[in-house]
Amino acid sequence: MVETHHQTRVSSLISFVIPLSLLLILLLRSSFFPYPEILTEIYFLKSGMLPYTQINDQHFPGFMLLPLNSVEILRIIHIFLIIANFMLLSKILKNFNSVVRFASLLLYSLFLYSWEGNTLWVDSFIATLSLLGFYVLESGWTFKNNLTYFFSGLIFGVLLTFKQHGIFLCLAAGVWVLNRRPSLQRLAWFVIGGGLPMATILFWLYKIGVFKDFWFWTVSHNLQGYTRLEGRWPVFGELARFLSLVIPALLLQKSKNVFHYFYLFASLFYVFPRFGLIHAQITLPILIYTISRKLSPSVAIVLLTLGVFFTFRVLVKDTPGKIYFYDQSTQNTVNYVKENAKFGRPIYVYGVNDNIYHLTQTLPPQKTWIELLRGNIVPGVEDTIISTLKSDPPQFVLVDLQASIDGQKIQEFTPLIYTYLQNNFSKRVSLTNGVEVWYAK
Repeated sequence: MVETHHQTRVSSLISFVIPLSLLLILLLRSSFFPYPEILTEIYFLKSGMLPYTQINDQHFPGFMLLPLNSVEILRIIHIFLIIANFMLLSKILKNFNSVVRFASLLLYSLFLYSWEGNTLWVDSFIATLSLLGFYVLESGWTFKNNLTYFFSGLIFGVLLTFKQHGIFLCLAAGVWVLNRRPSLQRLAWFVIGGGLPMATILFWLYKIGVFKDFWFWTVSHNLQGYTRLEGRWPVFGELARFLSLVIPALLLQKSKNVFHYFYLFASLFYVFPRFGLIHAQITLPILIYTISRKLSPSVAIVLLTLGVFFTFRVLVKDTPGKIYFYDQSTQNTVNYVKENAKFGRPIYVYGVNDNIYHLTQTLPPQKTWIELLRGNIVPGVEDTIISTLKSDPPQFVLVDLQASIDGQKIQEFTPLIYTYLQNNFSKRVSLTNGVEVWYAK
């Protein structure tokens, strides 16, 4: 009996260590893709710019409030979140036999890497909170007492502060709570915990006078794009990687708990309407859990083979050690700005990544930043940007005319801004990375 118990512990340890080691090896040798908006918007907020009125964003403001200030910290946070996700999934799978647990964690390691696992964005934080929420519900921890109901709700409340799609997970969790142990008192504690974070943020936005702009960009404008399915559709390779887990998860449904499927479908909403595998990372562990409940050897072999294939495809195209948006090319632009910009005077970037602002501690004209993305350029926005350039002229403009937005050249995408810049600025310097520096005529 002692020997059997010892063997069980060894096999359990092996089923945990090997997949985790593989995942860390893959991630630590890969490139790193931190979305530049993370540090840029945090920097703008710290510099006194108002969210939504001066900092254009269509997400809820949770990530703007994070205490992050360097790409090195982002890399540490990225690894920490992934390890946390792995450990949570392992805890959720603890009652499965060691072979199924090993195969499931191996699937997670392989598919996470091939599902843009080297990327850090808002969804990375949501993925951890979503999985933590699933764990407290599935393990039964939520249903112990009033306090656990409150803290469980708090998890989902914090999750919602990052992105509007979180409402679907909050609703799925609320239905789960209500049906597991029907009690209006317990549900009330859950709702209070869930509503507290967003209520606090809404009060803050109202107090600083930006609630109207917040509502427009995050709710009204977003709902229009969502209902019209305005976004980005997946390319074949992305779709193949995505469906290789979604289809088995839907076909291998075995759980008697219907709320597992409510939660799964709620997590799938994050990939619409602008598809991206980074958004799908939220649903990945839930898909793995669903598959693991009826994972046969043949299915495991097929899925692991696909996982290895997709991982190899990503590996051969990767540039180990590269940090996107913070490479030597970016540093060349940063060096020029630091050497030539006058303190307290604005600069403007056109086609050059906006992280130049926080890397050089500069600000845009009129302390107003509108990222040139398809969802942001609504009627009147180009005129707004031009008015800031007129009222608070930048000391120079960093221009990259090779930049494109959703396949369209930037000068075609924003013709009014380009015409204004052409008429009022001229190129004086060309940097080695192709960036042009335009000064006022």
